[in-house]
Amino acid sequence: MKRPAFSEGVIVAILVSLVATIAFTVLSSFFPTRWLLQVMIAGVSFSYICYLLVRSQEKTGRLTVIAVWGVVTVLTWLFSPSTIIMLFVHVGLVWLVRALYYYTSLIMAMIDLGLTLFGIAAAIWTLMYTHSLFLSVWCFFLIQALFVVLPTDLSSGLFKIKTENKNTISKEVSSKDDVFEQAYLSAKSALRQITTSH
Repeated sequence: MKRPAFSEGVIVAILVSLVATIAFTVLSSFFPTRWLLQVMIAGVSFSYICYLLVRSQEKTGRLTVIAVWGVVTVLTWLFSPSTIIMLFVHVGLVWLVRALYYYTSLIMAMIDLGLTLFGIAAAIWTLMYTHSLFLSVWCFFLIQALFVVLPTDLSSGLFKIKTENKNTISKEVSSKDDVFEQAYLSAKSALRQITTSH
């Protein structure tokens, strides 16, 4: 299965925004706002994580990812009454799933983390200045749709670097990057072995 396209991400952003806004508008009369926001944050993150898993070419560890999501959600719910903490925990889970399932490079996963943090900052800014839940959620997921332009690693795609003359400093930097890349890939492989053994 191919990686999702940007247009698909735009459609997902619109659908998630509509569903979240309608659900919040209808249910806000019956439930406390803080509780409802936390439930919606958990529900939206679960839906988006399931979407990422379905669209990923990697098939292993999916049930474990869902189980980890459930455990983290319950622990956050029990020990953190803050909606902001709940938001950042679930945004972190979304990034972790993308890092594990869509990238083979630690550097690309870190670039994706930057994209995720930029998305949450833009969503909070939009909510503060427009007071629109729809625009805030749409803004976050629209920025997340850009992850499809990031290649899986630095050796292919948009960020491929071609150099003819490499000096000693660049070789040293490259060797250090290789060490970090190897450590990242080893950790990822170990995590997948753990998830598939259960």
